Amino acid sequence: MLEICMLASGSSGNAIYIAAGETKLLIDAGLSGRRIANALTAIGADAASLSALLLSHDHVDHTCGAGVMARRYGLPVYATAPTWQAAGKALGNIAPEQCRLLPNCGTITLGALTVETMPVPHDAADPVGFIVRSAKRAAALVTDLGHVTPYILQRLQAVDCLVLEANHDEEMLLQGSYPWPLKKRILGAKGHLSNELAAESLTKVINAQTKHVVLAHLSEENNCPQLAYDTVCCRLERTGQLNQVTVQVAKRHQPSCHLRLA
Repeated sequence: MLEICMLASGSSGNAIYIAAGETKLLIDAGLSGRRIANALTAIGADAASLSALLLSHDHVDHTCGAGVMARRYGLPVYATAPTWQAAGKALGNIAPEQCRLLPNCGTITLGALTVETMPVPHDAADPVGFIVRSAKRAAALVTDLGHVTPYILQRLQAVDCLVLEANHDEEMLLQGSYPWPLKKRILGAKGHLSNELAAESLTKVINAQTKHVVLAHLSEENNCPQLAYDTVCCRLERTGQLNQVTVQVAKRHQPSCHLRLA
């Protein structure tokens, strides 16, 4: 069984729990160590039983609790070399034997799980997305990207669950209070994925194997859960793909979308 739970999702902090058997991974740690531990307890997991922590990139909403988690629980931390360089000071002192290199396009095996990485277009230091595979199931975790490249589309073809960013509604963003440079960054090719682009991308990757879609990393000011859900579902309904999948929206501040893929 492959277990997945969004512990928190959004610019205020991101963390994902994914496990198979005794192998239990934390993908990103953008909350305080205490909040991460409490979130794990709330879903019946234990921070002390984690096997490793993997970082997608160096931005603080993905890393702010990583150093604390590493030191408190003795976790090995995996990140690309540029991510280590960019985030190292903020992470604080982590024992050298806990600092592991993550390929930006490759595969590592951690117990019962195989983790594949892929480069994603985002304004960070060598950011990556993940495909995590157990013996029978696979989940893709792809957030913080300005657009979905053909290579990413190809990699997302054979998964049972897809966690994909649906960060903003373009009209809300353009009409909102953000300064223009920030709007331009979010809308850029290395910014964040809109509801519309998420929906379009899903139509290209959902197939007979895909059973679950989780919309993640929603903007608090430039999106709302119902709008993201409706935008994606309406598009999938038009293409006849909606009846193939369940669509959920990850909550910002609490565990949600707890899936167990048998």
